Amino acid sequence: MEKKKYERKTMQTKKEIKDAFISLIEEKGFNAVTVRDIATRAKINRGTFYLHYLDKFDLLEKCEQEIFQKIEGIARELNSSNMKELFSSGRPLPFIVNLFHYFQKDASFLKVILSPKGDPLFEEKLRNTIIDNMFRNISNIPNMSNLNIPLEVMTQFISSAHLGVIRYWLNTDMKQTPEEISSMLVQMILKGPLEASGLIKIIMEQK
Repeated sequence: MEKKKYERKTMQTKKEIKDAFISLIEEKGFNAVTVRDIATRAKINRGTFYLHYLDKFDLLEKCEQEIFQKIEGIARELNSSNMKELFSSGRPLPFIVNLFHYFQKDASFLKVILSPKGDPLFEEKLRNTIIDNMFRNISNIPNMSNLNIPLEVMTQFISSAHLGVIRYWLNTDMKQTPEEISSMLVQMILKGPLEASGLIKIIMEQK
């Protein structure tokens, strides 16, 4: 009983530290934030902070690592069979929908860390995580050497599209549901943005 009580208290303290950290980055930028600032905002002493983290850089790394580990867990659902389903149905895979549900859950941190006030290295780390997890099985498919466009170019394009849509969605207060934004993203990836949006049809119908 005491152990569970301690674990709950620890989790609550870490949440308060993270919430304080996020709000401070949003206000003044990561570089200007100090441990004293975080402790004051979280209403704890610095000793309590140091029980859990070495410094603000360690806190940042652990917050980011949680995201990468979650993405890797969600990505285990993706395999070559899933890809066949994607191409045949045109519907977003549960993997992609679950990814956006997770981003929605941790939106406050993702939004601020992807902003100019956050970690300038995070976007590239997130891009690499998306590439590593989305395309880990694709590279094992036979005849991949016959692609019209090099796999490396394709993965960069698709990962950049994901990041752009994620950032837009977060910065516009997630007006679409995870299902809706996932469907839009998948259609743009499969058909290309001009065809998926209907812009080509509109232009071609012009007199």
